[in-house]
Amino acid sequence: MERMPWTRRQNRQLPLRFRDDVPQPPPSLSLAHLQQTAPIRSNSSQSEPPQSSSITARVGSHIRRIFRTPGNIFGLSRQYEATDLPSYDPEEHISSQDLSNIHTSVNASESKGFHPYPNGTAFALGDWFWNGGAQKSQSSFNKLMDIIGDPQFQPADVQNVNWAQINKELGTDDDDKEWLDDDAGWTRTSVTISVPYQSRRGIPSEAGAGPRNFTVDDFYHRSLVSIIREKISGLTDGHQFHFEPYKLIWQRNRNVDPVQVQGELYTSPTFISAHRELQDLPGEPGCDLPRVVAALMFWSDATQLTSFGNAKLWPLYAFFGNDSKYHRCKPSCHLCEHVAYFQTVS
Repeated sequence: MERMPWTRRQNRQLPLRFRDDVPQPPPSLSLAHLQQTAPIRSNSSQSEPPQSSSITARVGSHIRRIFRTPGNIFGLSRQYEATDLPSYDPEEHISSQDLSNIHTSVNASESKGFHPYPNGTAFALGDWFWNGGAQKSQSSFNKLMDIIGDPQFQPADVQNVNWAQINKELGTDDDDKEWLDDDAGWTRTSVTISVPYQSRRGIPSEAGAGPRNFTVDDFYHRSLVSIIREKISGLTDGHQFHFEPYKLIWQRNRNVDPVQVQGELYTSPTFISAHRELQDLPGEPGCDLPRVVAALMFWSDATQLTSFGNAKLWPLYAFFGNDSKYHRCKPSCHLCEHVAYFQTVS
């Protein structure tokens, strides 16, 4: 029996059912093409009669067109409805690490993000000491051996660490400094709210049922305008903050109608509708800056502060829907904003 040549055997591929394609973002906006569809006029432009050349130019600037990128290996493409393509493409800077849950190794000697510890190795030892229990066990000893036996462990990283100073800094309560810091943007006000009240059965009430005013003292909160301004001004090159919404389209092949994929807030019909309404509004006199929507998402839950006792806080968090949900769910991305701290009303 004659064997198959090696050159033919090495070109064999796995069957489709065994292939695992790596996640891939849609193609770049530079490959987007203008679809052959009728121009879309905004509501404001349709109500303006073209009585002069200036009005005609203004009406022409409100005509929207449809741009669509080619599909990627999964058949996903982006579809924009705008006068022109966005000048910035957040999808262009997405890497495979942003689309995957695979943990990437981090150099333990890096000093960023471990304050007050000088590096990752010192942080690992401090975490083992404080969170490993007062009485060390065999399991705790094995964790210590894992830290010391890590290939990235460097004895020089912990040789001259001032452990006493670090422990002192960890035990310092700087909460009051945070509230009193004007740069942090926190303000303290007194808020009065009307709460509906109903007397319990069998227990008479002098005031009777009805609304009652409750005053909440020392209500700490931040201005939403300052949070938005801080977010926008803090964006750096290569950011993945979406100013322009788009429809995410999936089309298996040309013979099948496209399907809109729902997944991100900035690809939802509500976000697209709000962006379109904003573009149709009359602009500010003398201002030609782009107008975009900042989508705020709020979440709140009680947080236990100590392992023993009842000390807790009830913070209000804010996220931006312009960020991808895959980034918002990662604490390492630091996309959560503290907006306020509620108090329990007895």
